[in-house]
Amino acid sequence: MDAHKLWLLRDFIGANKVLFRIPVYQRNYDWSESNCNRLLDDVHNIIKTSEKHFLGTIVFMAAGSGGFALQEYIIIDGQQRLTTLMIMLKALAELAKQEGDNCYEEINDTYLHNKFCAEEFKVKLKPIKSDNEQFLLLLNGRIKEMDEDSHIFVNYDICKRRFEKWIDSGVTPSGILEALTKLELVEIVLTKGEDDPQIIFESINSTGLELSNSDLIRNFLLMNADNQEKLYEDYWLKIENALKKKSDYTFLDMFFTQYILYKTSKPVNNKRLYELFVKLFRDGGYSQEGILQELLYYAEIFKAFAFGSGDYSDEINRTLKKIRVLNQSTCYPFLFHVFDDFHKHVISESQLKQVVDLILSYLLRRLVCGVPSNSLRGLFIYLYNRVFKVESNKQKYYEAINKFLFTVTSKDVVPSAAEFNRCLTTANIYGNPALCKFLLSDIENGDSKETLHTENLTIEHIMPQTLSADWNYISEGEHEQYLHTLGNLSVTGYNSELSNKSFADKKAIIKEHSKAVVLNSDVIDKEVWDIACITARAQRLAKIVVDRYRINMVVDDTIEFEYIQTVTLSNYGDITGKRLVTFKFFNNVYRQNYYALMLLDIIKLLDKSKPGKLEELAKSGFSFSAYRRHIHINTDGSNMRLPQKVKDDVFVEINLSAVSCVKFIEYLLKEFDIPSTEFSFNIVAEESEEYDDENN
Repeated sequence: MDAHKLWLLRDFIGANKVLFRIPVYQRNYDWSESNCNRLLDDVHNIIKTSEKHFLGTIVFMAAGSGGFALQEYIIIDGQQRLTTLMIMLKALAELAKQEGDNCYEEINDTYLHNKFCAEEFKVKLKPIKSDNEQFLLLLNGRIKEMDEDSHIFVNYDICKRRFEKWIDSGVTPSGILEALTKLELVEIVLTKGEDDPQIIFESINSTGLELSNSDLIRNFLLMNADNQEKLYEDYWLKIENALKKKSDYTFLDMFFTQYILYKTSKPVNNKRLYELFVKLFRDGGYSQEGILQELLYYAEIFKAFAFGSGDYSDEINRTLKKIRVLNQSTCYPFLFHVFDDFHKHVISESQLKQVVDLILSYLLRRLVCGVPSNSLRGLFIYLYNRVFKVESNKQKYYEAINKFLFTVTSKDVVPSAAEFNRCLTTANIYGNPALCKFLLSDIENGDSKETLHTENLTIEHIMPQTLSADWNYISEGEHEQYLHTLGNLSVTGYNSELSNKSFADKKAIIKEHSKAVVLNSDVIDKEVWDIACITARAQRLAKIVVDRYRINMVVDDTIEFEYIQTVTLSNYGDITGKRLVTFKFFNNVYRQNYYALMLLDIIKLLDKSKPGKLEELAKSGFSFSAYRRHIHINTDGSNMRLPQKVKDDVFVEINLSAVSCVKFIEYLLKEFDIPSTEFSFNIVAEESEEYDDENN
């Protein structure tokens, strides 16, 4: 590695027969307007002071000679500044040509082009593919064909306009070029075979260069690949094109976060995302092409989550859009599994739609009912593995997911339809803008093509937020209680708020400016707007939502979520530490998770089968020995560590181990003359890691 200070223009860019290549593992040219203007400010200061300006470092590696003894340099760091300088030079050359300034030829033939090289080597800078297309259009003067959203076009336009102002103030193009020659830098030249560009790149990034996680991942996968051009063209470029929105790469970073969550089934800290990706790559034994193939596959799925995709039906895309509008991306790791099963023909498209609709309905119920979202990420990270740990559940795919959600006993339980309806009619919907816009839009649009778009909605209070004299029939308490509820909210295309106008004025504006027919049908027919109207409208609108997002609970005892082992009274020796799931008595199955409670359930069932027998055992002081302990049924709870009153004058010991509980049941069945074969219980054969993690 060698470092030298030099003049950027004359010693570096102006060198004879050089080609500066931006390798495919580098990020796109993405200097913002502020970055560009800051550099222009530095140049303008040089014009005013004639002082030199240090621009920083450029790191590159010589890649051998091309045709006509051309020297090629691979830019490791500094492409943003280098590309911006070339854009500045092109803008300055255009103005020099217009002004008749002879520096035009110098810029064009010395800095932008290799004058005496073959056509394929004339342009000195070769950015990566998507940027190169825009850069060549710029150099060839085909400005009208450029993408006006590209950073190359935007910054060219900024440079040209700034230079025009300087020229209007008396600065010549040659004077601007002279200022550019006073930009100084340090070049760091890497030696092939001695310096590892990957290590250099990561070291530069660790000292403050703002690179996204996707930039780092691209660099990691492509920098040292022998076939980096092919990998870039066949995979990475397709991933970028699937997930970028014009020049916005936000969704690309989001994709990698969701991919790592999906692959590792563990929470992800975005600051460690790159580190986690590298670990996944190495631990998984991936090749560079192997993981890029996988990333492209999941990027195409994520495209549907982020934007919609022609790979799926309109109905599925509509549901995914609703999840997106509600900002509920926490479900994406789970949906990756489900969409993967669809592509592997485990489920049909209709089953896929069922599952996606279920997840939307579940999320919407939680939001409306105000259930905190902090547990959602954990739920969706583990949900697939919990539901389908028993492989046979995939034969009842939707039913298994549905049943699992309804068997959850934590705060992640599915809110009931009654609670959903109550919150829709009484809760402060306006307090959650995304939810509020979603509900109003969804009520109006139905399940068909949208007529109201959430991004264009203006939410209005029919009873205003500030009451004027026209609303003196509403009490302060009623106003506070009903103001932000669904029954009092609507939408208009009106540019300013309806404010505290009278109801008659508001109704006229709603009639003229609102396209919402379903929402406003019981507003525009009213002469007065009072609490009774708000309540009735809330109930009508809530019914639309509840009916549309109804979830019918699946009841199916054949669906289990762990590998279950059936234990009988002839083989219950090894149950210590085993989690109870259900027990069976006289062919009836009962769900129970605690052995002591199973004991109490059996005692109650036995009491019903033979009334009076239990009291008889208590009066006789029934007891037996189990593992050096005496276990009792008596009338006063004496000699018990934790007596439990079963009924009047009947107490039993429940401070027992799992084995002692089962032994107690065995003795009771004998006392009640019931065959031991009529009782069995199910335990989890092996605990899942997710369960252990959650309960430790």
